Amino acid sequence: MIPDTSFEAPLDMAMVDHFIAHMRATADRLVIDIGCGAGRMTSYLSQAGLNVSGVDLSPEMVRVAHRLHPELFFGVGELTDLPAADAAADGILAWYSIIHSPPTALSAIAREFWRVLRPGGSALIAFHAGSGHRTSDRAYGHDVQLRAELHAPDDVALRFTEQGLVMRAQLVRSPRAMENHPQAAILVDKPFVPS
Repeated sequence: MIPDTSFEAPLDMAMVDHFIAHMRATADRLVIDIGCGAGRMTSYLSQAGLNVSGVDLSPEMVRVAHRLHPELFFGVGELTDLPAADAAADGILAWYSIIHSPPTALSAIAREFWRVLRPGGSALIAFHAGSGHRTSDRAYGHDVQLRAELHAPDDVALRFTEQGLVMRAQLVRSPRAMENHPQAAILVDKPFVPS
């Protein structure tokens, strides 16, 4: 587990900080950190003043998040079936959450983000860029069996814009020394009037 944001590249954190600034433009906006894991990004968003909840597929990760961040709310849910009402959230952060989903699932994920976002809401989605997948048996100092899907940035953007979300920004950066693949993020908005 990565304990905080110190591992993140400064350019990536600039995208997160831009997302935070946009969310803070209106008081008490609700943000959902989807695929929150142990809650490190949830905590970062909360410390920045956002009203944030975390959701993860793994009940064990939700328990860890509760233990590490008892002041925050965490629940169990899937990217394609979130425990949220229609138009319930002003923002969605999916920080490396789609790496556990194959490219064929992206349209269903984008539909669910569309459903959960309020008009005018935004989603920031980060992922490993490329095609295929990678496997690891050791990560972050632990023995693991990890499969991470790589996604083509243009394909991710297309899947989300096909659902009616509007592209605001796209970042693709070269890998750092400890990374095997380029990294990417897209920032999309749900328009007030469907486009």
